[in-house]
Amino acid sequence: MDVLEYRRQYAERLRRAAEEQREGYRAFLDKSKPAHERLRGLESAGALAGRAEVAEMIATIDDREEDAELRAAALNPIVVGQDPDLAIDLLHDSTEPTVVRLAALQGLQANSFRTAAFSPKRPEYLAVLRAIIGEPDPSLRQVALEVLAQHKDEYVQRRLLEGLEDPSQALVPPETAVRLLGYDIHAEHYPILRDMVQNPPSPEAKLEAVRLLASDPTSKELLVGVLNDKAEDPEVRQASASALLPLAPAEFEEQAKQIVLDDEEDDDLRATAMTALTHFADQEALSQDAELTRHVEQLRDQSPSNEVASAAVRFLSRQGEQ
Repeated sequence: MDVLEYRRQYAERLRRAAEEQREGYRAFLDKSKPAHERLRGLESAGALAGRAEVAEMIATIDDREEDAELRAAALNPIVVGQDPDLAIDLLHDSTEPTVVRLAALQGLQANSFRTAAFSPKRPEYLAVLRAIIGEPDPSLRQVALEVLAQHKDEYVQRRLLEGLEDPSQALVPPETAVRLLGYDIHAEHYPILRDMVQNPPSPEAKLEAVRLLASDPTSKELLVGVLNDKAEDPEVRQASASALLPLAPAEFEEQAKQIVLDDEEDDDLRATAMTALTHFADQEALSQDAELTRHVEQLRDQSPSNEVASAAVRFLSRQGEQ
C-alpha cells in the first residue's frame, strides 16, 4: 500500500468515527427515544469533542425533568472538568436524586487527581463532603467518608472515633470506621483498637482492628494472645500473625515454629507460618533446628492438606539452598 492510499484510508476511518460519535450524541439528545437507547448512544459517542457538546451535556444535567440516570450519565469526568462548580452544586443539593449526586461526586473525585486546575476548588469540594457525611443515604455517605479519609481529614477522623466510642454517633459500621481510620492511624487510636480486639462490636471490626495494630509496639502481647487462641476465628489469628511479623520478628518466628510443630493446629495457619518462616526468618538459624526440619519433612510426606504439604516443600527447598 502506498503512502497516499494509507492516508486516504486513515482519513476515511477518522471521518466514520466522527460520524458515529455525532450519531451517538444525536441519539442521546433525542428525547423521543427510550432512556436505554439514549444511554447506549452516549456510550458509543465516547469523549466529548468540543464546547458545543459540553454545553449540550450541561443543559441535560440542568434539566430536572430529564431522567435521573440520563443526567447522571451526562456528568462524566470531562463535563465535571469543564465545570466543577456545577458538580459541586449538585453534590451539595440534597433535593437532587442520589444517582445524580453520586455521579457528581465520582466525577469530582476523578478530576481532583487528574487536573492541576482543580486545586483552587479542592477546599470547597472537601467542605461539601464534610457537610454531607451526616446525610441518611448510606451510599453517598460511604463514598464521601472514603474520600475524606483518604485525604486524612481531621474532622472525619474525629467523627469516626466518636462513633467507635459511642455507637449512637456512628456514621458507619465499626469495621468500616476502623478501616477508614487506617488511612491515617495515630498513637491515640491504639487504645480504642486494643479494646475493640478484646471487646469486639462485631467479628469484622475485630479483624480490622488486629490488622491496624501491626504498627503499635505495645500491642505485641495482645497479638500473641490472639495468635495462640485456638478458639479464635482462623482469619483473625492469621491477621494477628501478619501484624506480629513486622512488629516483633523474633517473637513471630518463635510463635510460627510452635504452630508448625503443633499437629492440632489449623492447616491454613500452619501453611501461613511455614511460608512466613521460608521468606522472612533467619534461614541459617532455622537450618540448625533439627526438630523443626524433621517435622516439616513429615508434613511434606503425610499432611492431608495440599496447602500444608506445598508450604513444607517450599520450606525444605529453601533450606536446601543454605
